[in-house]
Amino acid sequence: MHHDLKSYIRPLRRRFGFTQKEIAFLIGAKCRTAISRLEGAKRKPSLEAAFIFALLFDTTPSELFPGLMLELHEVTVRRANDLYEELQGNPSNTTQFKLDFLERLLERAATRMLRAV
Repeated sequence: MHHDLKSYIRPLRRRFGFTQKEIAFLIGAKCRTAISRLEGAKRKPSLEAAFIFALLFDTTPSELFPGLMLELHEVTVRRANDLYEELQGNPSNTTQFKLDFLERLLERAATRMLRAV
């Protein structure tokens, strides 16, 4: 799947011939407008909805919502960098353990971004 769309719910729903109302029922939403908002990237899916969509369409939440995943990736990397900078200069073993963890996290994040490009 290409990652230029924020959500793949609409194309998958249409591929299998479901209406928004039917998909809303399957994920436990009260009305079809919830699906419309998710398809149009006007609303982020709840954790429960993301997992139900993944079950329905036999894929991962990150493949269903690549735009959301990209946003979460960017926010997390920014926060990890901020915390890394904040912890610098503290010589304790606990802080060093945290810094090592953050370095590995940032390396993984950079590798994932390179693969996505």
